[in-house]
Amino acid sequence: MKKLKWLYFLIFAFVWGYIYTALVYNGIWPRFKEGLGTIRFHEFFLWLIFAFYVSLTLHELGHFFAFVVQRIKIRALYLTVFVFYKNEKGWHFTVKPKLWVLGGGLVVPDLGKIENDQDFNQLKNRFSKALIAAPIVTISILVMTLITFVLVLIYSNNMHLVGVVSILAIYITILSSLFIYTFTLHNTMFYGDFVAYKKMKTDPIFQLTQINQYTMFSMVETEETTRYLFEKTKDVLKEIIIDSSVFHTMLLSSYLDQIIRGDEEADPIIDLKIKALKTSPYTHTEHGIYLLYDLCYYHYKQKDVARAYKMFEDIKKRTGKKLNPKLITYLEKKTLHVLNIEYQDGFFADKENYYVGNSWIFEVLIDPIETLKEFHEPLPFVEYSSPLVLEEIKPEEVKSDS
Repeated sequence: MKKLKWLYFLIFAFVWGYIYTALVYNGIWPRFKEGLGTIRFHEFFLWLIFAFYVSLTLHELGHFFAFVVQRIKIRALYLTVFVFYKNEKGWHFTVKPKLWVLGGGLVVPDLGKIENDQDFNQLKNRFSKALIAAPIVTISILVMTLITFVLVLIYSNNMHLVGVVSILAIYITILSSLFIYTFTLHNTMFYGDFVAYKKMKTDPIFQLTQINQYTMFSMVETEETTRYLFEKTKDVLKEIIIDSSVFHTMLLSSYLDQIIRGDEEADPIIDLKIKALKTSPYTHTEHGIYLLYDLCYYHYKQKDVARAYKMFEDIKKRTGKKLNPKLITYLEKKTLHVLNIEYQDGFFADKENYYVGNSWIFEVLIDPIETLKEFHEPLPFVEYSSPLVLEEIKPEEVKSDS
């Protein structure tokens, strides 16, 4: 692998040396330097910001228009701190300085109704096309920028224009290369466009979890959509060996939510799989610890109070130390309350005690605090007791013992 890296470096050095020599020999390199000399110092920074937002905006518009052309409505368009979003009253614009942490943009679609397999398959195909559209736009911008740069450098006599086009070409080349590199990356929370496109085409669990997630942003919720996705989730869970990976966890959490709060019936096959799960792999990640507490609520709802209480105590002992302390406190207090062990109305009266995680990113679309409140209601009380049988003692037995 190291030898290949050196080979790539040598090829790059050779190609760059050849291009540089050709530019100098043909008198183009001096024109390039002269053009850059017309750009004042502070303008380099301003043109960088301009290039960044042009590259980012066109990339996100690739997603945006790919959804729109395929007749999928849009709920929001994020461009770093600038947010365009839609609610019942129409489109709005706001600035959210905290969104700098995104380091980029985001398009949130409104997926609409999903009532059968035909709707689902059509939607996943449209979703995959929207995912790949933006990288195509980015690559096209890079190619067109480089062509424009070469033409201006060769034929223009306006040195300031040469300088502006040159600096934009440099910035857009660097930024586009970084974007293209990120398209190939992924972790538990982030999937680059190339990776997401491939998984949306081939991975049924990824398809279902993504579509399940985005339905929360639909402006119109339907029972038919909820019912279909629950049945689809149930079918997938019955077929797979459930592990602690992020998408398995998300899928199982979606299923549990419908059992706990949607009053759906638990599937006996999935119930056996749930009871066979080991808790330790889930105790060190945020999505994992959420799932474990949902399992407590699930067992309680199934009237298996002993298992619910035991799991609650086990989770408290095994929770990873690197997890956010505020999250742990919130989940423990919530579980005491939901399982009718110790009511925590005072704790929930203070919104500062709530743990919203990354939900604040979507606060223009959903109220994270109000959403959490829906999950604080105690479950229907289930009696937890053990029968005590007193055996009658006959008088003669007392005498014989004495």
